[in-house]
Amino acid sequence: MRSILDNASTGASLRFHLATNDVPDADRAILAEVVEGSPQDATIRFLTFESDRVGHLQRSRRITHTAYARLFLGELVPPTVDRVLYVDCDLVFERDVEELWATDLMGNTLGAVDNRYWEDSSLHQHRLGLAAPEYFNSGVLLVDLKRWRSLDMGARALEFAEQTGERLILHDQDALNGALQGDWKHLPLHWNAWTIHRDLHEDSDAVFHFMGAPKPWHADYSGRFADEFYRYLDRTPYAGRRPWNPAGLGRAYRKVGRRAPFLPSAVRMLRARLSGSHS
Repeated sequence: MRSILDNASTGASLRFHLATNDVPDADRAILAEVVEGSPQDATIRFLTFESDRVGHLQRSRRITHTAYARLFLGELVPPTVDRVLYVDCDLVFERDVEELWATDLMGNTLGAVDNRYWEDSSLHQHRLGLAAPEYFNSGVLLVDLKRWRSLDMGARALEFAEQTGERLILHDQDALNGALQGDWKHLPLHWNAWTIHRDLHEDSDAVFHFMGAPKPWHADYSGRFADEFYRYLDRTPYAGRRPWNPAGLGRAYRKVGRRAPFLPSAVRMLRARLSGSHS
């Protein structure tokens, strides 16, 4: 939010709707200070998402059930809002959000960056049974909420997730791609540029997406663009905070924890093997 505020056009009106689950009141107050203490015309509204609504869907160590909140945009965001820009929290904006907001969706339900910029989308096509190898990343979504609601897109995505079962490896992203086949506009790469790729330059005028794990706020992060992340962090009440890492212990702890088996995934793999042995 700090990076969006700092790079937005002068005079821009920004309304943040933050989907949360179990965020302490103290942190809510700090987040509100980040937004409402800005010289921009900006406000923040906290939206509570009950993740037990999707407790039956797939999750992973890194992606919790709260990630499915974007499937419920139509009901979480006030009905008076007809367009919304959804962004993940592991992003840094080095570009004016107003430019993205003004994008013409050409009648499509949403705009997103195609995963084919970075990987072979046909793998997702075959895994999910999609009609075409068009697959977007859900970290940045410009959504026509009026069309989204009229098509009941959230319910369609939820139904796809439930029917896909254990093939739903990428959670909400898989569900949205399954529900929106062909009904999305391709956005330029700079609106969702993955920091894990070497062809992305530090001086890029882009939205940096810290894909995967670890993240800059983890002690074992050794990737690029951490300076950009902390430059904005230090312009908030969280200024000066860094990962716990005395004598490298934090880094070692993170690495060990990341390699430990994640029980739900282990059970899913075992079940798949047993099923295969009986066929």
